[in-house]
Amino acid sequence: MSVPVYYNFINGREVASSTGRTFENRNPANPGEVLGLFQDSGPEDARCAVSAAVEAFGTWRNVPAPRRAEVLYRAAQLLVERKEQLARDMTREMGKVL
Repeated sequence: MSVPVYYNFINGREVASSTGRTFENRNPANPGEVLGLFQDSGPEDARCAVSAAVEAFGTWRNVPAPRRAEVLYRAAQLLVERKEQLARDMTREMGKVL
């Protein structure tokens, strides 16, 4: 089974870290199980993310409150729809049982 690679989500895109490095996230209860490869981000990645967030805020703050509520409600719905998978992933990351 291949190990998933996760990227930074900056400015609406998945991007690799500026360091070019990744790190393995392992299940503490089963150290042989690599859960994924994550970006080993550095200060430049943080600067890019903050800059993108500041820029996006300028647009987001002009979105009418009812529309913002729709977006946030949909995000909550997606979390509920995926709660079983999220629970499995989170417990594996912590080395716990569900």
